[in-house]
Amino acid sequence: MRNIVLVSHGAMAEGVKASLEMIVGKQAHVHSVALKPDGDNIQFTQDLQQKMETLTGPVLIIADLLGGTPCNVALQTYADDETVALIAGMSLPLVIEATLNEQVTVTELLTSSACQAVDVKAQLTQVPVSDPVEKSENLACYEAYAGQANIINTRIDERLIHGQVAGIWTTSLEAQRIIVVNDEAASDPLQKSSLRMAAPTSMRLSVLTVAAAAKNIPAGKYGKQRIFLLFKNPTDVFRYVEAGGQLEAVNVGNMSYKKGAMEITKSIQVLEQEVTVFEKLAAKGIQLTAQLVPNDPAIDFMKRLRA
Repeated sequence: MRNIVLVSHGAMAEGVKASLEMIVGKQAHVHSVALKPDGDNIQFTQDLQQKMETLTGPVLIIADLLGGTPCNVALQTYADDETVALIAGMSLPLVIEATLNEQVTVTELLTSSACQAVDVKAQLTQVPVSDPVEKSENLACYEAYAGQANIINTRIDERLIHGQVAGIWTTSLEAQRIIVVNDEAASDPLQKSSLRMAAPTSMRLSVLTVAAAAKNIPAGKYGKQRIFLLFKNPTDVFRYVEAGGQLEAVNVGNMSYKKGAMEITKSIQVLEQEVTVFEKLAAKGIQLTAQLVPNDPAIDFMKRLRA
Protein backbone atom coordinates (compact mmCIF):
# COMPACT_ATOMS: atom_id res chain seq x y z
CA MET A 1 0.00 0.00 0.00
CA ARG A 2 1.21 3.49 -0.82
CA ASN A 3 2.01 5.61 2.23
CA ILE A 4 0.78 9.20 2.31
CA VAL A 5 2.65 11.84 4.31
CA LEU A 6 0.96 15.20 4.81
CA VAL A 7 3.38 18.07 5.51
CA SER A 8 2.50 21.62 6.46
CA HIS A 9 3.22 24.80 8.34
CA GLY A 10 1.78 24.29 11.82
CA ALA A 11 -1.20 22.01 12.50
CA MET A 12 -2.81 21.94 9.04
CA ALA A 13 -1.48 18.47 8.11
CA GLU A 14 -2.66 16.91 11.35
CA GLY A 15 -6.00 18.72 11.01
CA VAL A 16 -6.54 17.42 7.47
CA LYS A 17 -5.65 13.91 8.65
CA ALA A 18 -8.15 14.19 11.51
CA SER A 19 -10.87 15.41 9.13
CA LEU A 20 -10.04 12.61 6.69
CA GLU A 21 -10.41 9.96 9.39
CA MET A 22 -13.64 11.54 10.63
CA ILE A 23 -15.06 10.90 7.16
CA VAL A 24 -13.46 7.61 6.08
CA GLY A 25 -12.29 6.03 9.34
CA LYS A 26 -8.78 5.37 10.63
CA GLN A 27 -6.06 5.22 7.96
CA ALA A 28 -2.83 3.64 9.22
CA HIS A 29 -0.98 4.52 6.03
CA VAL A 30 -1.63 8.29 6.30
CA HIS A 31 0.86 10.31 8.36
CA SER A 32 1.55 13.96 9.13
CA VAL A 33 4.66 16.04 9.79
CA ALA A 34 4.53 19.70 10.86
CA LEU A 35 6.89 22.65 10.67
CA LYS A 36 6.36 23.77 14.26
CA PRO A 37 5.59 27.42 15.08
CA ASP A 38 8.95 27.73 16.83
CA GLY A 39 10.73 25.39 14.40
CA ASP A 40 12.87 25.82 11.32
CA ASN A 41 14.05 23.86 8.31
CA ILE A 42 16.42 21.81 10.49
CA GLN A 43 13.64 20.75 12.84
CA PHE A 44 11.35 19.90 9.95
CA THR A 45 14.03 17.97 8.05
CA GLN A 46 14.75 15.84 11.11
CA ASP A 47 11.09 15.12 11.78
CA LEU A 48 10.35 14.29 8.15
CA GLN A 49 13.33 11.96 7.82
CA GLN A 50 12.45 10.26 11.09
CA LYS A 51 8.94 9.60 9.82
CA MET A 52 10.09 8.44 6.38
CA GLU A 53 12.51 5.93 7.93
CA THR A 54 9.57 4.11 9.49
CA LEU A 55 7.83 3.59 6.13
CA THR A 56 8.31 0.89 3.54
CA GLY A 57 7.17 1.01 -0.07
CA PRO A 58 6.14 4.00 -2.20
CA VAL A 59 5.33 7.32 -0.53
CA LEU A 60 3.24 10.26 -1.68
CA ILE A 61 4.09 13.48 0.13
CA ILE A 62 1.37 16.14 -0.02
CA ALA A 63 2.57 19.61 1.02
CA ASP A 64 0.43 22.56 1.95
CA LEU A 65 2.14 25.27 -0.07
CA LEU A 66 4.36 25.36 -3.14
CA GLY A 67 7.62 27.09 -2.23
CA GLY A 68 7.08 26.75 1.52
CA THR A 69 9.63 25.13 3.81
CA PRO A 70 7.80 21.76 4.10
CA CYS A 71 7.59 21.46 0.31
CA ASN A 72 11.15 22.69 -0.26
CA VAL A 73 12.65 20.34 2.33
CA ALA A 74 10.77 17.35 0.91
CA LEU A 75 11.94 18.24 -2.60
CA GLN A 76 15.58 18.74 -1.61
CA THR A 77 15.65 15.51 0.41
CA TYR A 78 13.80 13.18 -1.94
CA ALA A 79 14.23 14.68 -5.41
CA ASP A 80 16.25 11.68 -6.58
CA ASP A 81 14.17 9.02 -4.82
CA GLU A 82 11.92 7.41 -7.43
CA THR A 83 9.75 5.82 -4.74
CA VAL A 84 8.68 9.24 -3.42
CA ALA A 85 6.19 11.50 -5.21
CA LEU A 86 5.52 15.08 -4.13
CA ILE A 87 2.43 17.27 -4.60
CA ALA A 88 1.93 20.83 -3.35
CA GLY A 89 -1.50 22.32 -2.70
CA MET A 90 -3.04 20.19 0.05
CA SER A 91 -6.83 20.03 0.31
CA LEU A 92 -9.19 17.60 1.97
CA PRO A 93 -10.74 16.41 -1.35
CA LEU A 94 -7.27 15.76 -2.75
CA VAL A 95 -6.22 13.79 0.33
CA ILE A 96 -9.45 11.76 0.33
CA GLU A 97 -8.98 10.84 -3.33
CA ALA A 98 -5.33 9.86 -2.77
CA THR A 99 -6.27 7.80 0.28
CA LEU A 100 -9.19 5.89 -1.19
CA ASN A 101 -7.80 5.31 -4.67
CA GLU A 102 -4.39 3.69 -4.36
CA GLN A 103 -4.11 3.31 -8.13
CA VAL A 104 -4.65 6.98 -8.94
CA THR A 105 -1.60 8.66 -10.47
CA VAL A 106 -0.17 12.05 -9.53
CA THR A 107 -1.37 13.44 -12.86
CA GLU A 108 -4.91 12.16 -12.24
CA LEU A 109 -4.89 13.60 -8.73
CA LEU A 110 -3.87 17.01 -10.02
CA THR A 111 -6.54 16.91 -12.72
CA SER A 112 -9.32 15.88 -10.36
CA SER A 113 -8.40 18.40 -7.67
CA ALA A 114 -7.78 21.43 -9.90
CA CYS A 115 -9.68 24.52 -8.71
CA GLN A 116 -12.30 22.88 -6.55
CA ALA A 117 -13.39 26.13 -4.93
CA VAL A 118 -17.09 26.77 -5.55
CA ASP A 119 -19.42 29.73 -5.03
CA VAL A 120 -21.99 27.56 -3.26
CA LYS A 121 -24.87 30.05 -3.28
CA ALA A 122 -24.42 30.79 -6.97
CA GLN A 123 -24.24 27.10 -7.81
CA LEU A 124 -27.37 26.35 -5.80
CA THR A 125 -29.47 28.29 -8.30
CA GLN A 126 -27.99 26.31 -11.21
CA VAL A 127 -28.54 22.80 -9.84
CA PRO A 128 -31.40 20.85 -11.45
CA VAL A 129 -33.94 20.14 -8.72
CA SER A 130 -35.26 16.83 -10.01
CA ASP A 131 -34.03 13.83 -11.92
CA PRO A 132 -35.70 13.66 -15.37
CA VAL A 133 -36.79 10.05 -14.75
CA GLU A 134 -39.00 11.25 -11.89
CA LYS A 135 -41.18 13.21 -14.29
CA SER A 136 -42.83 10.06 -15.65
CA GLU A 137 -45.61 8.63 -13.49
CA ASN A 138 -46.71 5.88 -15.89
CA LEU A 139 -45.41 2.94 -13.88
CA ALA A 140 -46.89 0.42 -16.30
CA CYS A 141 -43.94 0.93 -18.64
CA TYR A 142 -41.61 -0.43 -15.95
CA GLU A 143 -43.54 -3.59 -15.17
CA ALA A 144 -40.81 -5.81 -16.62
CA TYR A 145 -38.72 -4.81 -13.61
CA ALA A 146 -41.48 -4.90 -11.01
CA GLY A 147 -40.36 -6.56 -7.79
CA GLN A 148 -36.74 -6.66 -8.95
CA ALA A 149 -35.35 -3.45 -7.44
CA ASN A 150 -31.60 -3.78 -6.95
CA ILE A 151 -31.25 -2.18 -3.51
CA ILE A 152 -27.58 -2.64 -2.59
CA ASN A 153 -27.75 -0.79 0.74
CA THR A 154 -30.31 0.92 2.94
CA ARG A 155 -28.95 3.43 5.45
CA ILE A 156 -30.36 5.59 8.21
CA ASP A 157 -28.36 8.82 8.30
CA GLU A 158 -29.74 12.05 9.72
CA ARG A 159 -27.38 14.06 7.53
CA LEU A 160 -28.59 12.24 4.41
CA ILE A 161 -25.96 13.05 1.74
CA HIS A 162 -22.64 14.21 3.20
CA GLY A 163 -18.96 13.29 2.98
CA GLN A 164 -19.24 9.72 4.23
CA VAL A 165 -22.18 8.95 1.96
CA ALA A 166 -21.05 10.81 -1.16
CA GLY A 167 -17.33 10.11 -0.96
CA ILE A 168 -17.11 6.72 0.71
CA TRP A 169 -20.26 4.64 0.67
CA THR A 170 -21.33 5.31 -2.92
CA THR A 171 -17.84 4.39 -4.15
CA SER A 172 -17.58 1.29 -1.98
CA LEU A 173 -21.02 0.10 -3.05
CA GLU A 174 -20.55 1.06 -6.72
CA ALA A 175 -23.97 2.69 -6.48
CA GLN A 176 -25.65 4.09 -9.58
CA ARG A 177 -28.54 5.92 -7.93
CA ILE A 178 -29.09 7.46 -4.51
CA ILE A 179 -32.72 7.61 -3.43
CA VAL A 180 -33.35 9.93 -0.49
CA VAL A 181 -36.65 9.03 1.18
CA ASN A 182 -37.91 11.94 3.28
CA ASP A 183 -41.19 13.85 3.03
CA GLU A 184 -39.70 17.19 4.11
CA ALA A 185 -36.77 17.08 1.68
CA ALA A 186 -39.00 15.93 -1.19
CA SER A 187 -41.29 18.95 -0.74
CA ASP A 188 -38.53 21.55 -0.34
CA PRO A 189 -36.78 22.72 -3.56
CA LEU A 190 -33.91 24.22 -1.56
CA GLN A 191 -33.21 20.93 0.23
CA LYS A 192 -33.44 19.04 -3.05
CA SER A 193 -30.93 21.38 -4.69
CA SER A 194 -28.60 21.09 -1.69
CA LEU A 195 -28.75 17.30 -1.86
CA ARG A 196 -28.00 17.40 -5.58
CA MET A 197 -24.92 19.52 -4.91
CA ALA A 198 -23.77 17.16 -2.17
CA ALA A 199 -24.14 14.05 -4.33
CA PRO A 200 -21.33 12.95 -6.67
CA THR A 201 -21.72 14.71 -10.01
CA SER A 202 -22.07 11.45 -11.92
CA MET A 203 -24.61 9.97 -9.51
CA ARG A 204 -28.30 9.70 -10.36
CA LEU A 205 -30.41 11.12 -7.55
CA SER A 206 -34.06 10.88 -6.55
CA VAL A 207 -35.58 12.69 -3.56
CA LEU A 208 -38.94 11.10 -2.78
CA THR A 209 -41.66 11.11 -0.18
CA VAL A 210 -42.09 7.85 1.71
CA ALA A 211 -45.29 7.14 -0.19
CA ALA A 212 -43.70 7.79 -3.59
CA ALA A 213 -40.69 5.62 -2.78
CA ALA A 214 -42.89 2.74 -1.63
CA LYS A 215 -44.82 3.05 -4.89
CA ASN A 216 -42.02 3.64 -7.41
CA ILE A 217 -39.28 1.30 -6.20
CA PRO A 218 -41.29 -1.96 -6.07
CA ALA A 219 -42.89 -1.01 -9.41
CA GLY A 220 -39.47 -1.31 -11.07
CA LYS A 221 -39.13 2.36 -12.00
CA TYR A 222 -35.33 2.28 -11.70
CA GLY A 223 -34.77 -0.95 -13.61
CA LYS A 224 -31.60 -2.79 -12.62
CA GLN A 225 -29.77 0.28 -11.34
CA ARG A 226 -27.75 -0.26 -8.16
CA ILE A 227 -29.83 1.69 -5.64
CA PHE A 228 -28.52 3.20 -2.40
CA LEU A 229 -31.54 4.04 -0.19
CA LEU A 230 -31.16 6.82 2.37
CA PHE A 231 -33.56 7.48 5.24
CA LYS A 232 -33.31 10.17 7.89
CA ASN A 233 -34.85 8.18 10.74
CA PRO A 234 -36.22 4.71 11.61
CA THR A 235 -39.82 5.93 11.57
CA ASP A 236 -39.60 6.68 7.84
CA VAL A 237 -38.11 3.22 7.27
CA PHE A 238 -41.04 1.62 9.09
CA ARG A 239 -43.53 3.74 7.14
CA TYR A 240 -41.85 2.66 3.90
CA VAL A 241 -42.13 -1.03 4.81
CA GLU A 242 -45.73 -0.65 5.97
CA ALA A 243 -46.56 1.00 2.63
CA GLY A 244 -45.28 -2.00 0.69
CA GLY A 245 -41.55 -1.36 0.35
CA GLN A 246 -39.40 -4.47 0.68
CA LEU A 247 -36.18 -4.39 2.75
CA GLU A 248 -33.92 -7.20 3.92
CA ALA A 249 -31.36 -5.15 5.85
CA VAL A 250 -30.80 -1.64 7.18
CA ASN A 251 -27.50 -0.04 8.14
CA VAL A 252 -27.82 2.48 10.98
CA GLY A 253 -25.13 5.10 10.40
CA ASN A 254 -25.69 8.52 11.99
CA MET A 255 -28.37 9.53 14.50
CA SER A 256 -27.40 12.64 16.43
CA TYR A 257 -27.92 13.33 20.12
CA LYS A 258 -31.31 14.56 21.29
CA LYS A 259 -32.33 15.25 24.88
CA GLY A 260 -33.20 11.96 26.53
CA ALA A 261 -31.41 9.81 23.93
CA MET A 262 -29.22 6.86 24.86
CA GLU A 263 -25.89 6.18 23.17
CA ILE A 264 -25.67 3.01 21.08
CA THR A 265 -22.40 3.94 19.40
CA LYS A 266 -20.54 7.25 19.22
CA SER A 267 -22.48 8.16 16.09
CA ILE A 268 -25.87 6.73 17.08
CA GLN A 269 -28.10 8.19 19.79
CA VAL A 270 -31.59 6.72 20.09
CA LEU A 271 -34.74 7.98 21.79
CA GLU A 272 -37.08 5.62 23.66
CA GLN A 273 -39.76 5.91 20.98
CA GLU A 274 -37.18 5.07 18.32
CA VAL A 275 -36.24 1.91 20.22
CA THR A 276 -39.85 0.78 19.77
CA VAL A 277 -39.64 1.43 16.02
CA PHE A 278 -36.42 -0.55 15.71
CA GLU A 279 -38.05 -3.45 17.56
CA LYS A 280 -40.91 -3.38 15.05
CA LEU A 281 -38.46 -3.45 12.15
CA ALA A 282 -36.57 -6.37 13.67
CA ALA A 283 -39.88 -8.20 14.20
CA LYS A 284 -40.43 -7.99 10.44
CA GLY A 285 -37.20 -9.94 9.90
CA ILE A 286 -35.14 -6.96 8.80
CA GLN A 287 -31.47 -7.29 9.74
CA LEU A 288 -30.20 -4.16 11.50
CA THR A 289 -26.52 -3.34 11.67
CA ALA A 290 -24.51 -0.34 12.86
CA GLN A 291 -21.62 0.72 10.65
CA LEU A 292 -20.29 4.24 10.23
CA VAL A 293 -17.99 3.67 7.24
CA PRO A 294 -17.25 0.59 5.09
CA ASN A 295 -13.87 0.01 6.79
CA ASP A 296 -15.56 -0.40 10.18
CA PRO A 297 -16.91 -3.80 11.23
CA ALA A 298 -20.67 -4.18 10.99
CA ILE A 299 -22.17 -4.45 14.50
CA ASP A 300 -25.38 -6.31 15.35
CA PHE A 301 -27.47 -3.23 16.08
CA MET A 302 -30.33 -4.94 17.92
CA LYS A 303 -27.92 -6.85 20.18
CA ARG A 304 -26.24 -3.55 21.09
CA LEU A 305 -29.62 -1.82 21.49
CA ARG A 306 -30.90 -4.49 23.88
CA ALA A 307 -27.69 -4.70 25.94
